Amino acid sequence: MFSRAIITFPPLTAAAWSAIVTGAATGSTGVPSLMVHFPGEPLDQWHTSFDRRVQLAETLWEAGLRAGKLPALINWPVTWPLGLDRGVQVAAALNPPFRFFYMPLFDVASSSFFATRRYPCNQVPGRMVVVRPQPARDWVGLEDSHLPPLEFTIDVPPTYARGPRYRVAVVARSESGYDEVIVAPDPDARAAVARLPPGELSPWVYETFETGGQVRRGRFRFQLVALSPDGQDVRLYVTAINTAEPYTVPPELTAEVEKAAGPYMEVDDPWAFMDGWIPLEAFLAQLTAHNQWWWRATSYVLRTQPWDLAFSWVGTIDHIEHVLYGGIEPRSRTYDPSTADRWWAAIRRVYQEVDAGVGEILKCVDLDRTVILAVSDHGFTHLDFFPFIKYALAEAGLMHFTLDPDTGQMQVDWSRTKCYPLEPGHAHIFINLKGRDPQGCVDPADYERVQDEIIDALLRLKDPVTGETIVAAAVRKQDARILGIHPGPGFERVGDVLYAWKPGYMANPYVYRAGVKYFDGTERITVNRELFEASRLLHNFTGAHLTLPTVREMHAAVILAGPGIRHVWPDQPIDLIDLAPTLAPLLGIPTPRHAEGRLRAELLES
Repeated sequence: MFSRAIITFPPLTAAAWSAIVTGAATGSTGVPSLMVHFPGEPLDQWHTSFDRRVQLAETLWEAGLRAGKLPALINWPVTWPLGLDRGVQVAAALNPPFRFFYMPLFDVASSSFFATRRYPCNQVPGRMVVVRPQPARDWVGLEDSHLPPLEFTIDVPPTYARGPRYRVAVVARSESGYDEVIVAPDPDARAAVARLPPGELSPWVYETFETGGQVRRGRFRFQLVALSPDGQDVRLYVTAINTAEPYTVPPELTAEVEKAAGPYMEVDDPWAFMDGWIPLEAFLAQLTAHNQWWWRATSYVLRTQPWDLAFSWVGTIDHIEHVLYGGIEPRSRTYDPSTADRWWAAIRRVYQEVDAGVGEILKCVDLDRTVILAVSDHGFTHLDFFPFIKYALAEAGLMHFTLDPDTGQMQVDWSRTKCYPLEPGHAHIFINLKGRDPQGCVDPADYERVQDEIIDALLRLKDPVTGETIVAAAVRKQDARILGIHPGPGFERVGDVLYAWKPGYMANPYVYRAGVKYFDGTERITVNRELFEASRLLHNFTGAHLTLPTVREMHAAVILAGPGIRHVWPDQPIDLIDLAPTLAPLLGIPTPRHAEGRLRAELLES
C-alpha cells in the first residue's frame, strides 16, 4: 500500500513522530512543537520536546510491552533518556541541528572553527575563533619543515564545555610552501593527535570534558579545510564532540554496535556548511556517515537481538532539504535554474543512500512474515523570509522589551507584555494570564479579547516584497480542533493562540541589536527594527515545514507492506494518526490507549 498522508499540526519532528507512534495529536501527546512550555513556569522558559518524559500518550511499543512483545528502538525520536525495562534501545534522535538553539542529548558540544579571518557563526556564538599563527617555539620534531614552522593554540571546544588545549604547528613538508598542520597536546610532533594536509579528516580523537558539572568522555575529528602556501590562510574545522559513553540499553550493547556500525554521531552540521566553514562535499560526507551508521546499527540489532517490534529512524533527508530546498523549488526567491541541477544531485544522493539503507535493513527480516511500514513525518515547502515574530508582536503592542546594549539580551517588561511565543516562535503563542502565569498581567476577563488581538496582529503580517498576507491560519485554543488538536492529557501545553505560516516563512525568534553609526565615528546601539530577514541559499535554511497540513507539498509518504496488507493506492490521503490504530491489530497488540485516529480497515485484507 502506498499513500500520501495528512500530517499533524504543527508538522514538526518531535510532535509528528509522537503522533505517528501513538495515534494521537498534540492535545493528547503533550508534545506541542520542538520545545514544550510547562504551565506554571515563566513564559520564556522552555524544554526540549525530545525528552520521552514529555510524552503523555501511550506508544505502540508500550502497548506491545503490555502484550508481552519485545521492542527494539534504534535512534527513534522522543525516547531520550534511555529507559526500556525490556527490549533493546540504541541512541535516541534529537532536535535537528537548529540555527537558534543547541540542544544536545548525547553530544558534549557543538562543532568549532579556527581560521585566520572571521567567518559567520549562526549557532552558539563563540565557536568561531580567529587565530594568528606566530613563529613556532619549543617544538620537538619539526626539523624537516622547509619554511620556519608557525603555530597557534586552540581550546576544544572554545565554548559550551571545558576540554583540552592543543598546540597547532603549521609546517612545509615540501618546497612549495606550507602544506600540513600538526595538532598535539604539547609542542611535540611525536605526540600528535592529528597530522593533516589540506582537505584531510583526522581519525577520531578521544578526550575528557567538563560540562554542566559533569565529567564526560567524548570524541571528535579535525579537518584541515584550507592552508595557503604562505600560511596566511588557515582553516581548521573541529566536528561536534560526540559522546564516547554508552548509549544503548543494555549498556554493553554499545561496544557491539560500534564494532558493526562505527561511532555514533548525534547530529550532522549544516551550519558549518552554510557559515562557510566546510564545503558542500564535506557536509554530504557527514550525511553519508549518518546514513551508514543508521542502516548498519539497525541491521546489527535486527540480526542479533530478540525483538518483536522494531522502530528505526534517520533524519538526513530532512536536513539536506532544509539546506538546499530553495535551490530546487522554482517558486523560491533563492531559485536559480543555472545551479538547480547541482542541488538536485546533492539531494538525490541522500535519498539514494537512504533507499539503499532500507534495502540493507530489509535483508534482515523475513518479508513473508513481517509487516513493514516506511513513513515520513512531513513534506517540505520553500523558505523565503524569517519574520521577527517578537518584534511583530511588539509593534502590535502585545510585547514590551528592551535590549541590553552590551550583551544583546532581551529584557522583557512582563507588566506590559500580554503574550509570548513558544520558542522558537513556531505555532504556539501563550497569553501572560493572571492566576496562571507567574508574571501574569492579562485579566482572565480579557482572555478572549487578547486572543483576538494576537490573531489580528498575525493576520496583518505581509510579505515585504509582494504585500500578500503570510499567515495561513490563526485560531483560538478553543478552536484548535480546526487544526486536528483535541483536548486531552497534554492540552494545557497547547498555546492560547495557534497559527500556521503560508509556504515561504519561518519565525526568527531573536530580536537583534543594531548599530547607528554617526559621522564622527561614534555608534549608538538600538533594537533592530527590521520585520523580516531574507533567506539566502547556502547561508540560511531555504526549506521548511511550518504551513497547514492540508498543503499538498506538506503531505507525508506512507508505504505499508507485508502479510495482511492489501495492494492499494488510496485516492485520498490517510491521516498519520491512523497508522498506530491500523498497525496494532496486525501486530497482535492493543491499540495505544490515547489513540485518536481510526483503524483503516480498507487497507487490510481482513
